[in-house]
Amino acid sequence: YLYDSGVVHGISATQFAPQGNITRGDFAVMLYNAFNVDSTSSGGSQAFTDVPAGTYYTEAVNTLHRMGIVNGVGGGKYAPTGNVSRQDAICMVHRAMRSMGWSTGSGGGSLLSSYSDGGSVADYARNDMANAVLKGYLPITNGRLDSNALLTLILHRVLTY
Repeated sequence: YLYDSGVVHGISATQFAPQGNITRGDFAVMLYNAFNVDSTSSGGSQAFTDVPAGTYYTEAVNTLHRMGIVNGVGGGKYAPTGNVSRQDAICMVHRAMRSMGWSTGSGGGSLLSSYSDGGSVADYARNDMANAVLKGYLPITNGRLDSNALLTLILHRVLTY
């Protein structure tokens, strides 16, 4: 579905790597494609010092940053080659949903206390993680949220929910 919709493209002409790690740059491109972000809003300066002009993720990262969908990691950096955590991915997805006028719900972070690792969710991500659990598009493994684990692709669930 995601390939047919133009959201993902694989890592080469002959490899897809569905179990591979997803970087922050790749996830920005996926969000950009998934939500059909208007590329005419991509003008402006570079948002981060580690997102140079001309990379495959430059337009996506800079545009999504200007829209308030992606944030950096501090020090003027985005860390595009670093792996995106589940909690960061959920926050980005929810910001993208809200920017498109979609409802993300209003569940409270207190829901997370029923999971053994609920306390490990960063304060900034608690409401978004709780909403993703309530909506059913955040996979739960053995009663754990694994908020800092590498992302398992959730965009399909969000787009087909």
